[in-house]
Amino acid sequence: MQPTPPATVAARALLDELVRLGLRHLVLSPGSRSAPLAYAAQQLDREGRLRLHVRVDERAAGFLALGLAKASRVPAAVVTTSGTAVANLHPAVLEAHHGEVPLLVLSADRPPELRGVGANQATDQPGLLDHRHCRLVVDVETPSGDRLAAQVRVLRSTAARAVAAAPGALGGDPGPVPLDLPSRAPLAPPVGGPWLPDDCAGRPDGRPWVALPTATAPGGAEAGTADLVAPRTLAVVGDLATRGQRDAALAWAGAHDVPVLAETGPGAADAPTLLPHGALALAAAEWVEAHRPERLVLVGRTTLGRSVAALARDPRTEVHVVSTGPRWADPTHEAAGVHPFAALAERSGPRADPTWARDWADLGRRVEEALVELPGGSHDRLTTGAEVVRVVDEALPTGARLFLGSSSVARDHQLVARPRVDVDVVVSRGLAGIDGCVSTAAGLALADPGVPTYAAVGDLTFLHDSGALLVGPSEPVPDLTVVVLDDRGGSIFATLEYGAKELEDDFERVFATPTGTDVAALARAHGWPATTATTPDELRAALAPAPGLRVVVVPLDLGDRRATGLAVAERLHALG
Repeated sequence: MQPTPPATVAARALLDELVRLGLRHLVLSPGSRSAPLAYAAQQLDREGRLRLHVRVDERAAGFLALGLAKASRVPAAVVTTSGTAVANLHPAVLEAHHGEVPLLVLSADRPPELRGVGANQATDQPGLLDHRHCRLVVDVETPSGDRLAAQVRVLRSTAARAVAAAPGALGGDPGPVPLDLPSRAPLAPPVGGPWLPDDCAGRPDGRPWVALPTATAPGGAEAGTADLVAPRTLAVVGDLATRGQRDAALAWAGAHDVPVLAETGPGAADAPTLLPHGALALAAAEWVEAHRPERLVLVGRTTLGRSVAALARDPRTEVHVVSTGPRWADPTHEAAGVHPFAALAERSGPRADPTWARDWADLGRRVEEALVELPGGSHDRLTTGAEVVRVVDEALPTGARLFLGSSSVARDHQLVARPRVDVDVVVSRGLAGIDGCVSTAAGLALADPGVPTYAAVGDLTFLHDSGALLVGPSEPVPDLTVVVLDDRGGSIFATLEYGAKELEDDFERVFATPTGTDVAALARAHGWPATTATTPDELRAALAPAPGLRVVVVPLDLGDRRATGLAVAERLHALG
């Protein structure tokens, strides 16, 4: 039997998922590159799952789809081939934008290797319909046989994002959403054979890949806690925009006895089910395998490790995402349900199994005991980043604000057993870059001059933003203490595969990238006081509140970073 071409599988899977999500009308204009979508739509129309409308003029097709969606407020789709066909949809897209009509544009395209090389009917199509007038813009990966099943999972997840964004189901105004869909020949389907391979067939019983809130009005319906809590539910709280959001997530978990792992961020006064050390508990691999959650609730963006993503990919665990806006965080494309943040306001309803909650709480205590004394630590000299951050955490005055650098320092903070609830912790995890961290901390200090403000950053992060030290004589000076963990390079890479022993010959030059800069001398050259602290007592003394901008340098050994990480992993693995 002739195998089904990847383009056909992808087109069938996409339209199948859109129908599962509520699509009822599709308008098609003819073309060759859009053939896989045309054949799939024709079959769905025969089966009564979709109403197909065919128009020879793309401009008319776009407005027909707009009219089909305008009254119902349910997204309708229009399909075109590549090239000028897509441009002919621009008037309808503009009307959908200004008229707030949920419109899906499925534009077939040539694959990347045929763009910009003079291929027929090929233009720079991605971005032709852009974010100025569209609620979401997606350039979909070209279907390929060697990883087709994984691509189809992404495609089904993308369909949910499109169907949520077009009507504003999770916030935002309704409007157009274009999906650019490149494909390679062959484009015609084979005769006979299954509709979709088993590994591309979607969720059982006709359920959508991602269950969405009802989009009857902008903002969507408020999903209930009953949709979130199962007897063996584990929650993970990642990066959130405000302390209030984090407090709400932890309070929800506490009200439902749901164990919660939280990445670095502000503390909470009432977090009875919060485990210490964040997602580091997942390193107890054998224990976690024996206590595999049936449901994983993700709140915010998890960015500080790979263990949460690995858990989310396990097919035995159903993933639910709580989103603060219309674009939810699900890089694994495994989420089975998405819920508005308002769902966390519910304090009644089902609770996690008490035995389950106690087991995870016990694991938290064991993890805390394992890390009371940090591996490689010294009582009379600061040798690891985790020790430095722990001393900083303990020494800050009540009501202080602590900004953490985006690289190693944010991860060091996870090793602090229970971060203080009277200290506001701030991170820049939007893109988690080292750009502008000192300037960001200075902005925090100037915004709230009455709040004692501190920053803990690595040496490369500090040097990357040394322009923050350039404060003119007529400018207000931030009251900011910057602690620089100076391990003479990018120590974060030592904890990754690049720091392996067999790759050490290349490591220092192209990953650690030490500069040899005297950080304290650089600060003094700009006119700011700088001290060096090598012991816990020296660091505590240097952190006493004082006005103005000052720098505290803590020299560390680059090699200690990987050794500490391996030792921590070994201790936690032994808990299982």
